[in-house]
Amino acid sequence: MTANDQASFNDFPFLAGGGAMGELIRSINWSANSLGEPSDWPLALQQSVSMMLTTSFPVLICWGGNYIQLYNDAFRPINGETKHPQAMGGSAKDTYAEIWEQIGPMFQSVMQGQTIGFPNFMVPLDRNGFVEDCYFDFAYSPIRDSKGVTGGILVICMETTEKVKAINLANQAQAAVAGERDRLTSFFMQAPAGICILSGPQLVYELVNPAYQQLLPGRKLLNRPIFEALPELVGTPLEQVLLNVYRTGEPFEINELLIPVAEHEGGPTLDRYFTFNYQARHDENDQVDGILVFVFEVTSMKNVQEDLREARERSDQQKRIYEAISSGTPDLMYMFDLDYRFTYANNSLLSMWGKTEENAIGKGLLENGYEPWHAEMHEREIDQIKVTKQPVRGEVSFPHAILGKRVYDYILTPVFNEQGEVTAVAGITRDVSERKELEEALADSSEELQAINEEMSAVNEEQAASNEELRSTNEELAVVNEQLLEARQKIEESETALRLAIEAANFGTWFIHSVTREFITDARLKELFGYYPDEDLSIEQALAQITDEYRGYVAAKLENAIYRNGDYDVTYSVIGLHDNQLRWLRAIGNLKVDPSGAFSAFTGMVMDITEQKQDEIRKNDFIGMVSHELKTPLTSLTAIVQVANLKLKDSEDSFLAGAMEKASVQVKRMATMINGFLNVSRLESAKLIIDKRKFNLEELIEETIQETEMTITSHVFKFEPCNPVMINADHDKIGAVITNLISNAVKYSPKGKKVDIKCEVIGGRAQVSVKDEGMGLKPQDKERVFERYYRVETDHTQHISGFGIGLYLSAEIIHRHDGEIWVESESGKGSTFYFSLPL
Repeated sequence: MTANDQASFNDFPFLAGGGAMGELIRSINWSANSLGEPSDWPLALQQSVSMMLTTSFPVLICWGGNYIQLYNDAFRPINGETKHPQAMGGSAKDTYAEIWEQIGPMFQSVMQGQTIGFPNFMVPLDRNGFVEDCYFDFAYSPIRDSKGVTGGILVICMETTEKVKAINLANQAQAAVAGERDRLTSFFMQAPAGICILSGPQLVYELVNPAYQQLLPGRKLLNRPIFEALPELVGTPLEQVLLNVYRTGEPFEINELLIPVAEHEGGPTLDRYFTFNYQARHDENDQVDGILVFVFEVTSMKNVQEDLREARERSDQQKRIYEAISSGTPDLMYMFDLDYRFTYANNSLLSMWGKTEENAIGKGLLENGYEPWHAEMHEREIDQIKVTKQPVRGEVSFPHAILGKRVYDYILTPVFNEQGEVTAVAGITRDVSERKELEEALADSSEELQAINEEMSAVNEEQAASNEELRSTNEELAVVNEQLLEARQKIEESETALRLAIEAANFGTWFIHSVTREFITDARLKELFGYYPDEDLSIEQALAQITDEYRGYVAAKLENAIYRNGDYDVTYSVIGLHDNQLRWLRAIGNLKVDPSGAFSAFTGMVMDITEQKQDEIRKNDFIGMVSHELKTPLTSLTAIVQVANLKLKDSEDSFLAGAMEKASVQVKRMATMINGFLNVSRLESAKLIIDKRKFNLEELIEETIQETEMTITSHVFKFEPCNPVMINADHDKIGAVITNLISNAVKYSPKGKKVDIKCEVIGGRAQVSVKDEGMGLKPQDKERVFERYYRVETDHTQHISGFGIGLYLSAEIIHRHDGEIWVESESGKGSTFYFSLPL
């Protein structure tokens, strides 16, 4: 548009203003449009355009038989991105072609003088590249000239799309809530647990399911306040618990609570045990308006537990009496059941085996180290006693690992019940090796005297030869002495260099004599234990400065290192004797046998790692705190997802059911991750508890695989079982190790691949392996894969989630069971992870 054109528009005040749409109208070459120049527009059109450009309401003008469009800024969003700006000056028939069948007849009626309008009128508009349902409040009015002739249409239109959608969503939500409330009520009434709802500050019974009413069959509960229906609760702690849940909204759970309560109102009260769970109920304003109560009566279970406790005490008393009689004798005393299993072994027998009652009683002869021929012999004797009801006596000899050949005299005696039947076999075994040796020595003494005489004559001949060898040996010793002198000088130089290195590193050093237990330390070690340099320091005094939680552990490691050549690399905390300062120390020791063979020297170094340990403690405390804080909301979320899954199990809405199933999987993954961090924190703070008990390892593996198959369908799992293997270990933590190894096999192998799980017994140990067909490990990764927070970094693993704690925790759990864990792998050919546990 030229400056002259702009000047001409200035002559028409009705086109002034109007924001962006006013600018657009003034920029159009109207001489090429059917409307013609603005100077030729009818007066009614000019007045309508002036009104349109000055109002804040959405206004559209459609003029003439072609319905040429002019609109203001407020109307412009209705045309979206695909209809504007070409709609300005264009025909409404072209702009709204997709809905012209609906609005075209309306436009014709308006041009004939009618006025038309509708609220929340829906039309399917394509205004942003796709068709969408749009809603409008609109009015179509004729624009008449001074003679009453209609020249165009004035459209005043307000879009109500978002309002209508909000109303529809609210109606749907309200219907869903009503349906959900009905389903929840049905669930409560059918639940096997006792459930009730207490409403309002008076805690009136609003709902009581049959299971709850059955706990109090003679009480009228519904529509009565709980403390009126159950006056026994007034003044008890349970009254305050209920009122506190209503007041604060905090849930409360208590197990096996003793409550004296009568079944019938006014009847005698009975001591009954209940497990309660109270959850606050909230209204639509998130205000507490009631309490949801879940209750189980556990009185019968408590009575059974008490009976078992009393029976166990009686059994333990009888066992102590028998042990007091048999524990002081050096003879081996024991008892078998008729299935050849040991039901008792005295201290002498347990000491000879090197076992405790826990890993010896209940096991057979082979399991307790008997040779097959020895076990079969005693089994035949037990079978004989069952038939003949007569004792059996015998003598057996076999080599002993330490004492050499030993000879034992034994007698097996039947144990009868009141009916005279053999129910067990008791045995006493005595070591008669010395007596046998004396008998053999007397028989052989005469032969030995003759042999000695013959040997003496041979000795005289050898003496002459020895004198010549002695002269030659003296010459060789002179050469050896020179070599020893040179070697001693080199050793002294090495010791000087080592001493300087230790002093530079500020380490403390020690020496312990294995026989005399003499403890020699330098001044730095005394300083680390809070002693002055000139003070004496014994092993016992040093152990006394170690804090309680580490003292027993360090003492056991020290004794094992000195007398069994065990490893000694320990970290512990001490409190200085004089300065009362807390320090963290790391000690590393090595046992070396003295050349004389008379004793061993246990030497080592101690270093101060306080600053490093404090940083580690702060980090672990932070991880433990964050993980613990996450568990509470995660537990609630898990419960919500589980309830939702139950309710959506038979839902016709497959999307919601699938979404909740995926949510459940993600919540479990988050719970596993948080539990992993918590276990790392507990492990580092020495609070990871190993709760050992006997269980079947094969059953645990099968259960773990079944749980995995419920959530993972992308891989094929093959289990090669072993015969039932009973181990004494922490059931849950060993299960966590197996789950972690299977999960890693899935994560690091392509979909559709096979995961092989195998269980076997090798060399008196249970061994489990998990093999995948994945990417495998490089040699440098195999060496570090069990380190804390270590993750394999490749192009294949950058999108695999994890924090490098699963294998670290698995290794620590296995090591705390005196087990071993390792991996065999080749890059590109998959991996096999193994662990073994003692039987």
